Amino acid sequence: MKLAKGMTFQRIINFLRYIKEDQDVLAVKLINEDLDEGTDLAELLQVKEDGFGYSLDVKRISEDTFKIKFGCQAGPTAGDGGEWTVSYNKDDNVVECNAGSSWMS
Repeated sequence: MKLAKGMTFQRIINFLRYIKEDQDVLAVKLINEDLDEGTDLAELLQVKEDGFGYSLDVKRISEDTFKIKFGCQAGPTAGDGGEWTVSYNKDDNVVECNAGSSWMS
């Protein structure tokens, strides 16, 4: 997991909740289910020994805008993810979210 300056776990959760219904990325659905069950985001994003699990990379574009890459690799040939450009307000709520590329294995 790589977070950019200005990115917080709350902002990540708000992003994942924001795109939950609008995306065909199974990883988004699965992590939201894990969050609904009460699993801690930091725990979900820990690198597994086998290299599988959720992945997150966040790069800062401006003070409140970030490029977020998120996905899940469940096995050698099973996984998906995508990339989004996300802007937040001062309350950490998503105000704009544009989907970029996506991947599936």
